[in-house]
Amino acid sequence: MTASDYQQLVVLLQEFSQATDRYVESTGAQFGTHRTDMNALSIIMKYQQRGALPSPKDLSHELQLSSPATTAMLDRLARLGMIERLRSDQDRRVIRISPTDKARLKGRQMFMPLGMKMMEVIGTYNDQELQIVTRFMNDAIAGVDAARQEAVTQSPANPSNPPAGTSINR
Repeated sequence: MTASDYQQLVVLLQEFSQATDRYVESTGAQFGTHRTDMNALSIIMKYQQRGALPSPKDLSHELQLSSPATTAMLDRLARLGMIERLRSDQDRRVIRISPTDKARLKGRQMFMPLGMKMMEVIGTYNDQELQIVTRFMNDAIAGVDAARQEAVTQSPANPSNPPAGTSINR
């Protein structure tokens, strides 16, 4: 493969990401939710599948949102009947976020058509091809996460990385 082939693959990955964003935006608009709301619900459901529920702080961290933005999003999802805030029996200060049955139903309505289309596409590949694609997708996700982490730590706005010629007084 040439450098041009690699670049073409990167462009295709960008286009796939943009296509999924468009899908989430258009279906979210039909159901009165924002992309961040949908991402939050996805995270909440992943936590639940692992046998836990996230705290608002967990969501804030995973979505890269400020505490006020996270609270506003959770308020919006609660008004829509998509989440419940649950207090711990052991420590009433601890709040966990749980999806409601309505969220699960709306999620299926929103994402079942996409899932079915993806299954149609996946069904055209043999087992060996699927293993390669699966490995590639896992590696690509890890690469994006690593690039994000590098961008955050190298950001001029990061106090632990001051611009050249400046110092931090602590």
